[in-house]
Amino acid sequence: MKFSFNKKDILEILSKIQGITGRKTNLTITSDILIKAMGSQITITANDLETVFTGTYEAEVETEGILSINSKKFFEIIREYPENEIFVNEVENRWVEIGTGDSVYHIVSSDYENFPETPVIENVNFIEVAAQDLKKMVAVSSVVGFSGDEKRIYVLGSLIEKVMVNDQEKLRVVSTDSRRLHCFDAEFQGELDLGEESIIIPKKGLSELGKFIDSNADVIKVGIKENHFIFQRANESIMVKLLDGDYPDYKPVVNYEGMTPIEVDKTLFTTLMRRVSILTSDDYKSVVLNFVENELTVTITNPEIGESKERLMVGFSGEEIKSAFNPRYFMDALNLFEDPIVALNMKDSKSPCIIKSVDDDNLICVIMAMHIS
Repeated sequence: MKFSFNKKDILEILSKIQGITGRKTNLTITSDILIKAMGSQITITANDLETVFTGTYEAEVETEGILSINSKKFFEIIREYPENEIFVNEVENRWVEIGTGDSVYHIVSSDYENFPETPVIENVNFIEVAAQDLKKMVAVSSVVGFSGDEKRIYVLGSLIEKVMVNDQEKLRVVSTDSRRLHCFDAEFQGELDLGEESIIIPKKGLSELGKFIDSNADVIKVGIKENHFIFQRANESIMVKLLDGDYPDYKPVVNYEGMTPIEVDKTLFTTLMRRVSILTSDDYKSVVLNFVENELTVTITNPEIGESKERLMVGFSGEEIKSAFNPRYFMDALNLFEDPIVALNMKDSKSPCIIKSVDDDNLICVIMAMHIS
């Protein structure tokens, strides 16, 4: 095969798919990209067995063909290549020549027949979601991570389901690691093929999808079919294979009825959490929040490092509430809110803190209380 393309047409895409091709799997060829040159276009595919990206771009094709080439090395060559027009020529014994003149690379390709098969999914009923809402869904999911040895499906993936809120159907994403939980509702247009069921989408795949959301776009098309979550725009698509398993009943956790709402300045509270978190360590991760009349005192005592105390005026009245939390969870959650004022819903020392907007329930973040040592 032999073709040429403009560097600016695919460099950004090659950068974005490094997260897919960089993921370790039981097949080494998943670190490759598949390039098909046909007609006047090239199609680039990345597939880590969980997330599949395909994109089609304009090219000058002299000889049609298919090759499988290391994604990282190909990206680095294209990124550093001094010219805008780049020639690719497959010579013999799977060797590939990249470039012409004074800058020429020769690298070996793989047998493209070993590249994972791309699922063919047709007749998808796509719904339209505002680009900023889909980006928020990805952020809400991705900020709650997991360790490398995690086995629980509901931690590895995020729940996506349809819910009725004030007689309006919305798309909800729920993400948890059992120590905190984030829940976000987004409006959508169209018919979503979910029925009454819920799905679990891998957090890793959803995070990779987020790289392709154009913040300048008004709406994004997404669909669900044949065990895949599908994202599509003009010349590119991403398919994320769903996880099989059950998601725990999270709804009692996000119920804030009977709790005391305490309005705080988001910026001031986030800055406070950042300061006290300086003294946390792997063995001492919690700070104590003590709410009394119109005042919050935050303390941390770490025998390995030292101690700190901060005070903040808040609109609180009632019986004293004293509880311990991980301050980094507060920082992660508060960064998701755009409102300058948020409500911390508290009940007692053993109950979680439920963070939400003062005016709506579209975004709810739950942080579980820790033992006060």
